[in-house]
Amino acid sequence: MATVHEEILVHPTQASRVRLRVFDRPPEATVAGMGPDQPGFLVTEERIGARTVVNTLGFLRTQDEAMARLRGRAAELAQQQYRALATTSPAA
Repeated sequence: MATVHEEILVHPTQASRVRLRVFDRPPEATVAGMGPDQPGFLVTEERIGARTVVNTLGFLRTQDEAMARLRGRAAELAQQQYRALATTSPAA
């Protein structure tokens, strides 16, 4: 699973950070029913503080859909006063 895009956001009064990520996820045919059997893009939100909590925001068929989901969540966080600290889009 390769990272396609990553954004780190910070809040002016909270110590924790939020990391939004999009992963390119290949199909897993090794165990039926235990993973996606089609390729797609996994979108996650990580709350990084004393502990890291990971939430899945969706598994989408195209990178455009995944990026739209990530942008939507980033907009929701911006309404809560979070601001971008860093953005990374590794080369393919």
